[in-house]
Amino acid sequence: MTQSLSTSPSPLLLVTGARGGVGRAVVAAALARGWRVAAVSRRGVDDADAPAGDRLLNVSADVSTAAGAQAAFEAASAHFGEPPSRLCHAAGNVRLGAIERSTEEQWRQVMAANLDSAYFTLRAYAQARGDLAGGAAVLFSSVAARMGTPNHALVAAAKAGIEGLVRALAADWAVRGWRVNGIALGLTETPMTEAFTRNDRMRQGVTAQYPLSRLGQAEETASWALQLLDVEGWMTGQILALDGGFTAVRPLVRVTP
Repeated sequence: MTQSLSTSPSPLLLVTGARGGVGRAVVAAALARGWRVAAVSRRGVDDADAPAGDRLLNVSADVSTAAGAQAAFEAASAHFGEPPSRLCHAAGNVRLGAIERSTEEQWRQVMAANLDSAYFTLRAYAQARGDLAGGAAVLFSSVAARMGTPNHALVAAAKAGIEGLVRALAADWAVRGWRVNGIALGLTETPMTEAFTRNDRMRQGVTAQYPLSRLGQAEETASWALQLLDVEGWMTGQILALDGGFTAVRPLVRVTP
């Protein structure tokens, strides 16, 4: 028989990668909804970047390690008096280039930042919640894991692993009433992707690949993430493509005479 918690004042969400563009947007959106948030980052979250208050806990932890992920959930549980019911795993990095020019160290870094962190964070989430009913998690994949994209071999492999985790854990955790979903992002404007849009010509080149003729925004990504974190939802094991039609629609090619 599952345990149950007393009624919480508001949902409790743990966000990894909270210092990044998407993670920061998720933290802000959740706080705006009145949720309580444990914002986790390797370097900690700047107090100036998020409003202070008893609904926000900043945690410095490296979730690409088992100890770091466990420490993050322990800190959140101790501070709020209960384990987080919702998880948004937004930690990760991107490294592009031909596989023959990549190094073993680069491979390990990409896997640690993306796939290892997902595994350790999801494991720590399950251990923290035990048999408690109700829960929801959302993770981030990439369009590169869904279709062949040049120079994306390392990150494509890591994100494909994350999509596998989403489906496997959706099956494992359904009996507990926990939902697990993912969002496969197209190019989204964050500090991490500024290298792709540093000038007008580069921006035009990448934008032309998207049928809707624009790049994704962190705030709209956060909105979708919070929808998937509704514990009463009926969606699980799914990967939502939030990519402006990149993986589903061939853009109209306009030739200038």
